[in-house]
Amino acid sequence: MNLTLIWGSCVVFGNYDISDSSTPSALENNKKPFSLTDYGITTDDATSYTARIMILSMIPFLILQIAKLINSSSGIRVVILISLLVTLVFLFLYCFYQVFQPWIQERRIAYVTKKFVTKNLVKSLLTATGKPDESRIREVFYEIDLNNDASISAAELRALLLGIKLEEAGLRNEDFVKKVLEDFDASGNGRIDETEFHRGISKWLYDANHPADNNQYDEQPKIFARTAKSEEQQRLLAKKAKQQSQTAENHWFNYFKAAFLLIIGTAVLTLLAQPVIDAVDEFSSAVNIPSFTISYVVIPVAMNYREAMGAIKSARLKTKQSISLTFSEIYNGVFMNNMMGLGIFLFLVYIRNLSWDVSAEVLVILIICTLMGVLTCSNTKFPLWTAIIAYLMYPISLGLLYVLT
Repeated sequence: MNLTLIWGSCVVFGNYDISDSSTPSALENNKKPFSLTDYGITTDDATSYTARIMILSMIPFLILQIAKLINSSSGIRVVILISLLVTLVFLFLYCFYQVFQPWIQERRIAYVTKKFVTKNLVKSLLTATGKPDESRIREVFYEIDLNNDASISAAELRALLLGIKLEEAGLRNEDFVKKVLEDFDASGNGRIDETEFHRGISKWLYDANHPADNNQYDEQPKIFARTAKSEEQQRLLAKKAKQQSQTAENHWFNYFKAAFLLIIGTAVLTLLAQPVIDAVDEFSSAVNIPSFTISYVVIPVAMNYREAMGAIKSARLKTKQSISLTFSEIYNGVFMNNMMGLGIFLFLVYIRNLSWDVSAEVLVILIICTLMGVLTCSNTKFPLWTAIIAYLMYPISLGLLYVLT
């Protein structure tokens, strides 16, 4: 559903004229006639890299196809075990990669921070001529500085955020505090003085009013990027390394906490998998609705409704940044869903020595994800006709499942 209905809806609701290099805002007053080829969306290169990572999740599904060629039950168990091990390795490597190279999260935090600044700070901290209001910025600094020591600490930033609903902008308080310290704390001492605060706010305001000059969202993932060579880049890297070393203990706590929550969530899913299946069967019988409709239509729509609304809302901003980050999250979600779902299922099948009877589902997932993966990893421009293809894939996938099962 993520790569069909939600992906296609993002293209439909986020479309603008992509026939030339003009930005969406520049074309609002000079729209061309509607066209399935001239209207659509564009993404950055980093989004294509995320799609390539998503394609890797198809390898365990591809391995499972070998089971169709084997007649012996012992051979099928070997194939299941190999696919399970590959799935677990991919899941571990992906989580490890996201911890130590969190470029997807960093792009998301940078974008929602900019959106928050544009919505809440630009009007109040700029003069009528569009320049930073120095007196107002100074007032804000001393309002945040609760203990009057001429500097702002992380604790004071958290206190400020208690009354601000950052979650509505898609940003957690801790992420925002980290982003502020990263952008403002030039000395790297974990505190922000008045000069640093003024310089940081001014830069935020400039970036919010000059989006074309700010290309931080188009940066390549670190594993593909070239080594920084300029003096300014080296200075920024040294500053970031210093900040990371000062907060290493807290970071390791967060890593262990995340791993613990992941293990607990996996255990809960494993324990509840069979009861949920039984409940679905009983519900479909009680309401006299085919179990196929409940399992493959009703439940997926209910589970993905909130994500779909969030993705469409972001796409309606009609900017390259918003679309890129939305698609990155979709691809990231598909990878995790594939690995977590397949891993738990194969674990149960192998441990309980259950019969293998979901080859149709595996085949359909392999086909849809591979086709969409090839399309999205090799392109950054998607005309409206690609949304039609994505929409059609949903009923086609349901039809294949119905026929094959």
